[in-house]
Amino acid sequence: MVHYHPLETVKYQHDYDPNFSLDAEYQQRLANVSAVVTSLYPLLSFKNSDKQTKKYPIFFVYTPKMINLCNQFILNSRKIEKASMKLPNVALGQFLDSLLLGEITYTNSIEGIKTDAAEISTIIRSIDVHPKGQEKRLWSTIRMYQEIQNGQLLKIESLQNFRDIYDELLKGEIPAEKQPNGQLFRDKLSSGILTIGTATKTVHVPPVSELDISEALSSLIAFMNKDDLPAVYKALITHFFFENTHPFLDGNGRMGRYLLSTYLSSKYDRFTGFSVATAIHAQISSYYRIFKETDKAENRAELTFFIEEMLQILTAQQDKVLENLITAKNKLDHVKEVVSAKAKRLAEVGHNEKAVYGIMFYLAESKLFTGDNPSLGIQDREIVKLISAEGTSQRKIKQELDALEEAGFIKKIASRPKQHILAFELN
Repeated sequence: MVHYHPLETVKYQHDYDPNFSLDAEYQQRLANVSAVVTSLYPLLSFKNSDKQTKKYPIFFVYTPKMINLCNQFILNSRKIEKASMKLPNVALGQFLDSLLLGEITYTNSIEGIKTDAAEISTIIRSIDVHPKGQEKRLWSTIRMYQEIQNGQLLKIESLQNFRDIYDELLKGEIPAEKQPNGQLFRDKLSSGILTIGTATKTVHVPPVSELDISEALSSLIAFMNKDDLPAVYKALITHFFFENTHPFLDGNGRMGRYLLSTYLSSKYDRFTGFSVATAIHAQISSYYRIFKETDKAENRAELTFFIEEMLQILTAQQDKVLENLITAKNKLDHVKEVVSAKAKRLAEVGHNEKAVYGIMFYLAESKLFTGDNPSLGIQDREIVKLISAEGTSQRKIKQELDALEEAGFIKKIASRPKQHILAFELN
């Protein structure tokens, strides 16, 4: 069996072969019937050199591994959608909110930015009652993710669209000294060089001038708006090229992950789309490694291996999401029996069985689908609204909430707005 390797690796394998030509191998790959050659020309760096080049177009070769991973990605997405359709609406919303919490937390964590889970949870749960103009930190970011969660499509047709998304997504997150210093993007650099990576390790040196950035992103817009590739391949190529271009002084990673999340949400499913930063964070070393390898001029802008490894990263997270969905749904079926039995016993001593069952069930559902984040859970006003819609008076529901709290079945964790959690285990 012949193994397919990056061009840089092939070069080293033939170090002592005077007849080997790396350019010939490169041209052979481009001419491969399974090759896809794009019109995107990333800025690539030569190993152990300050030289860079934009002469090679991004291309990839359909390999059996890539095709299998893509099929698995699509199959997982369908399984996730199917599993999610079996969830009650409240559980579905809370599960998506828990994914959103992880996405915001991890996309910031990747950049070394600390966020408070309880603070983010509070914003997620209350953002709809606070109009624009009254935002606190991260409100704009969360609102944009929620718009995607609710089915709003993102369209990029001009360079101004990139800037508008950046300004809204990262409102209040970018310090004054790192705001764009060109007309739309970054231009002149006070330090002379912008690098991507850690303080001790450079992953990539992006284009320097705003003119170069604008030319690169213009070609990306044309690429994004063509329907000549399966969506997941286009999404991953777009992600690499946006990060390679790095159009802003700060916030590029967060915006790049948002764009990837948005695209996967619209083309596949929201659960996969809302797991991008979580997936990358779980395998951050692999992510930076494949980015750096793809950035090498010696590999001639081949994204075959970048696409393969990104698909591995994403499908691994899909597996976790699917497992969590199925596990929580199975537990929910058991919980119905537990809660029903408790409601019947309490009805025997004067409680309203329908109200008690509804309160306990919604709190149990909330506990199962928000994991270790009770602040994301259902609020009392929502419980009252849901149960009263089935015919029980709001006054009776509120009385039962107080009675269950006094009896120790539920515990109050917030007052404004009021919120309870179950005070017993769901075994």
